[in-house]
Amino acid sequence: MRRIGLILLGMALLLTPLAGTAEPKGAEKACLLMPLHADTVLEEKNAQERYNVAGLSKLPALLTLCHAFDTGLLSPQTTMQVSKKASEVSGPTAFLEAGEQVSAEELIKAAVMISAGDAIWTLMENAFGSEDVFLQNIGVILKECGVDLTLTSCLGTGTLFSCGDLIKLGTLAAESETFLRYAAVYMDNVRHEKGTATELVNANRMIRTYAGCRGLMTGSSREDGYCGLFLATRNETTYIGCVIGSPTSEARFSEAARLFDYAFANFRSETPAAKNVPLLREYPVLYGDQKAVDVLPHETIVLLLNKADGAIEPVYDLPEALLAPLDPNVPIGSVAFLTAAGETLADCALYPSAAVRSNGYLDVIRRILADYFT
Repeated sequence: MRRIGLILLGMALLLTPLAGTAEPKGAEKACLLMPLHADTVLEEKNAQERYNVAGLSKLPALLTLCHAFDTGLLSPQTTMQVSKKASEVSGPTAFLEAGEQVSAEELIKAAVMISAGDAIWTLMENAFGSEDVFLQNIGVILKECGVDLTLTSCLGTGTLFSCGDLIKLGTLAAESETFLRYAAVYMDNVRHEKGTATELVNANRMIRTYAGCRGLMTGSSREDGYCGLFLATRNETTYIGCVIGSPTSEARFSEAARLFDYAFANFRSETPAAKNVPLLREYPVLYGDQKAVDVLPHETIVLLLNKADGAIEPVYDLPEALLAPLDPNVPIGSVAFLTAAGETLADCALYPSAAVRSNGYLDVIRRILADYFT
């Protein structure tokens, strides 16, 4: 997982009541609200307690499949055959029949939109060969997210998850082009080999009713209650929220909306530095085989700010010109991000965008002569 620079809210923020601050009001078992890609908790309730989470237990499997699509290991045009075992998977279903041929694109659509177990199983069997191999790949995804769990079923059956676990997994989902493409679709269908179609209706109604909601996933059962993992973006600020064990579907969505309303009303996030994105262009280099390089960070800085806070200013600690040789993995200086009052919120090292070799003696003479006669 990439390293993220964070801002801790100041004591003034902690001591000054904000509109909407309160203990969680819902009857859910647990909830958690955070900015995307930041470890700052805005509101939580039993966030690290693990529970049965109904269909959300399929999220590790979905992320593993979406990663295969995102990286080109799976092609949407690939035709896959449905096995008898896949057709008999219980729970939400795309009504796949044993022996029929379905495209991988149709399958991943059903898998993400409605958590269709038969679609997930068909993708797993065709792409990974066996559940054991698939579970090994799921383990890699869990480790990448920093989730300390070992699944014994590819659908997560019997595995307990916390809001903290699901937020980590949801952060990875928010980075997946494949996952986001289908998580925000409310209604579609799966086209079957015989020309029939199964209608898919996304159970996450917030993608229609809450401005800026982009997914991610819901699940429910009589025993586990109503659960949901939600992502919402407004004005380039994104928050991720999780609700576990609400007594009704309405209570689940109401609590998620309340969490997002609180965040959007009181905070804003800024990303003054993004990993491997230049902060300074064409910075001068002396005595090298290049006259300039871009200067960039190797980490992302996400700042969570009160809406009343002013603009953030970068302050660079760099020489007037860089001296060759330069290595892209060796820092050449740093940047700090300050408030208008001069308080440092975060800082990070800076690196050259490319290697620069040092010129030899003859190269220096040639460059001097070339500069003189041009």
